[in-house]
Amino acid sequence: HKLSKDDAAMKFYYIGPMFRYDRPQAGRLREFHQFGVEALGVTGPNVDAEIILLAVQVLQSLGLKDLKLKINSVGCPKCRPQHREKLQAFFKPNFDELCKDCQGRFDRNPLRLLDCKNPHCHELGEGAPSLEECLCDECKEHFEGLKQLLTAAGVEYEVDHNLVRGLDYYTKTAFEIQYAPLGAQSAVCGGGRYDGLVQEISGDEARPGIGFAMGMERVLLALEKQNLLPEFDESIDAYVVCPKQENFALAFKTAIELRRNGFKVEYDFNGRSMKSQMKQANKFQAKQVLIFGEDELSRNAVTVRNMATSEQHEIAVNDIISYFNTL
Repeated sequence: HKLSKDDAAMKFYYIGPMFRYDRPQAGRLREFHQFGVEALGVTGPNVDAEIILLAVQVLQSLGLKDLKLKINSVGCPKCRPQHREKLQAFFKPNFDELCKDCQGRFDRNPLRLLDCKNPHCHELGEGAPSLEECLCDECKEHFEGLKQLLTAAGVEYEVDHNLVRGLDYYTKTAFEIQYAPLGAQSAVCGGGRYDGLVQEISGDEARPGIGFAMGMERVLLALEKQNLLPEFDESIDAYVVCPKQENFALAFKTAIELRRNGFKVEYDFNGRSMKSQMKQANKFQAKQVLIFGEDELSRNAVTVRNMATSEQHEIAVNDIISYFNTL
């Protein structure tokens, strides 16, 4: 849709199922769900701060506490080569001790050596050259601007020089929001700037961008840890029992009207006996049962049975909705 021709800043969000090839772990499933945002077309640190604040506010609005925001600058193509050489010189004496993944990254992208979750690789990386020492003036200015804006907004953060994220296209800002009680998979949100990605994919002109992704299953695990998940009530408000199929149209109409008024309602699809339908009402943990019996309907009424107390009484068909609204 020629969005790349639009000079204005563009903001997008997405939500949906995702898939990863990695071995499933706690909080890291083969199929998972992700919510994310992207902002394209702005180069300064102001949009970085806005994106990070949005992520923080989303998680705080859910009631989550003990969150830790970590930020870092991973530089740009101008300043990374110097850091790359320093990293390779640092790790080369212990190359044979690195895990196979890190040995593969040594030439391809040595920055990722700092992101390895292997405990021994992590130990070998202690004291590794910091990218901050090699940042060019533009990246330094950008990172300082981001820190100033976060401080101005009253957001606590920690600069973590080992935070490089797991994707190679990040430039300048990288960040994660972590919830430590989740253990090894503690990141509930992560993102960063990717100023060269659009051009790399499309071959079109450069289009700066920044965004984050939030794993919804991890967020749910964090909510569960803090007892913030709402209680799930499997019961339904009413089960409609209709012993005679010739009366089903009225029973069906009533069930649909109750649903439209926000009530959870079920009914029998197969025209089974009244005894079978009452058993089904128990399985659904129905609070009330509406019985559309011939005798009651001859009086334009139905029988309402309270399944907890076994008390029952008749009400007019036209009063069913108002009756449920008073419960």
